[in-house]
Amino acid sequence: MPHASLWIVCFLFGRVFQSARWKWIVGLCLLALAICGCGSEQTEHVDVIPETTGDASLVYERSTAPVNPEALQWSLDKEDQEYLWDLEHHSNLLVQFGLRSVGTAVVEQSVPALVERFSSEFAGEIFSDARNITINDALISSVRRSADHLETRPIEKTELAEFLVSLVQPLGDSARFRFDIKRIFPQDRQRLEELWTALVMLRVWNDRAASAPQEVTLLFRLVFERPSKERFASGGWIHGLKLLQVAQSRSQRPLFREVAADLGIDGSRFYDNWNETLKKENPGGIYACDFNRDNCVDLLITDGRNPPAEPDVLCLYQGLVGGGFRDVTQAMGLDAARYREVRGIHAVFVDLDNDGWEDLVFSRGDIWRNEEGKRFVHKKIASSYYQVTGGGAVEAREEFGGITIADYDRDGWVDLYVHRSGGAPKSWIEDVFDSPIRNLLLRNLGDWKFENVTQHAGTDGGGRVVFSSAWFDANNDSWPDLYVINEFGDGILYVNRQDGTFKEVDVDPNTDDFGSMGIATGDIDNNGHIDLYLGGMYSKAGSRVIGNLPEGIYPDEVVDKLDRLISGSEFYQNDGELSFNAQAARLQIHDVGWAWGPTLADFNNDGWLDLFATAGYMSRDRTKPDG
Repeated sequence: MPHASLWIVCFLFGRVFQSARWKWIVGLCLLALAICGCGSEQTEHVDVIPETTGDASLVYERSTAPVNPEALQWSLDKEDQEYLWDLEHHSNLLVQFGLRSVGTAVVEQSVPALVERFSSEFAGEIFSDARNITINDALISSVRRSADHLETRPIEKTELAEFLVSLVQPLGDSARFRFDIKRIFPQDRQRLEELWTALVMLRVWNDRAASAPQEVTLLFRLVFERPSKERFASGGWIHGLKLLQVAQSRSQRPLFREVAADLGIDGSRFYDNWNETLKKENPGGIYACDFNRDNCVDLLITDGRNPPAEPDVLCLYQGLVGGGFRDVTQAMGLDAARYREVRGIHAVFVDLDNDGWEDLVFSRGDIWRNEEGKRFVHKKIASSYYQVTGGGAVEAREEFGGITIADYDRDGWVDLYVHRSGGAPKSWIEDVFDSPIRNLLLRNLGDWKFENVTQHAGTDGGGRVVFSSAWFDANNDSWPDLYVINEFGDGILYVNRQDGTFKEVDVDPNTDDFGSMGIATGDIDNNGHIDLYLGGMYSKAGSRVIGNLPEGIYPDEVVDKLDRLISGSEFYQNDGELSFNAQAARLQIHDVGWAWGPTLADFNNDGWLDLFATAGYMSRDRTKPDG
């Protein structure tokens, strides 16, 4: 599996429309060839810093070089291909041989070494009227300062160097750093030997095992001479630096600590792509419940592994009153010998028969009844769920992505929505590609019987590739509504009409949550309306390439879609009355990386939901995740 950030960029351009109307888009395929070597680990990571800082001339600037007319109809010409390739090469040179020495000077707190990189004509700028966003509680202290209305002042190079060094002094001798290039281009495409401009992010942090973890993140515009190893070996190559944002954070202690082994969970039993020869995209998941009603959280893990001669297994861990977990897989009847066909799939705990005990449902067509917390009994034959989900046929069960639950018709029986991720798109430019694999809404009739009401309800997903879905009350009418995400375009909100059917609503026609892999719901601003956070794919390499496409090379509608493909995660703020506003970029929670399963939870018990956004698909290096 290739480095995920490379894969993101390549697939943005690797598919084409089949219809004659879109034949000219074939040229996008050639872009994939131009960027297969971009996005190295030196220029990719997961830290969240915005691209929208008010400096629109940098962030959204696109090349205005003359365009070959034939490229409009068929492809990028050779010159444009080589130009995009060259930009990525120069980006890597800048990070590896130029900015590395700058970072070293900063963390070593050497003002003279830093000043040496500035040219005699150096022009520095720093915000004079900062806009501050602060968090200060018993555990975390954080402040983010950025220019307010682009109000800046000149700063002399020695003063700037001293300021930068002062920011990292509190981190001590254990400070580490990394640079990331969000945009890079020559100021004149026809004169590459003259000055270049880049939007650069520098992150500095101390040892994460430190008693008080700290980090500083800087966003700035850099003006510099054409990147080359030889030029960077001498000083004076930086001609300008405009500081756009400074973020400083400190915690009184590490926020999270690895405790699985201490609590009795043996990590070696589970699939770990870092240590496996065969890489799996989706080996399984973790599902929490309290199956025995002892007020302790239990865990079902479906990505277990055994020696090659054995099938993959699931593990059920019972939470203990005194803390920790105990493996009760066999004791509860879920041992591997009886359960070969459920490996690596999705599950949900839900009380299907209203007896007060949560049963176990697997997306591929199996139900296990919870016998009062003492044992799970297989109900595949007794339940119609197996039949309405495809009868266990390989072509049906292999495409299941997961299950979400709600009593959508409020008849007292919890119903099941099975979302599926099957199908192969003809294009990753169109929003929806009409996959033949559709989602299922299964109405619980009681007595382990289910009715497929998908078509009547109008909730089959419309051909979207759905990795997740979520029930929530979008309009505060006390009826569950449903949001379905889409890997290749816009998701859709199904609003409950209260008569067994749903109305489709596009929560924001002006945005696209392309690349969505996960969803989290919650009232993040405590205004009484439930909001949506959609974890989507983001790549700085993709942003650099798309940002440097020559103006006019493709129709505006396609360029707009390409911009959306690399916009990353999205947050839809619910203002009530089914009015949603996309706010991820403004809140700086969009560029997480290759995002999968986000979570909204109140981690510090202050009454406000926090966001934990995962990232990384299959990185080349576990210390340098994708994004």
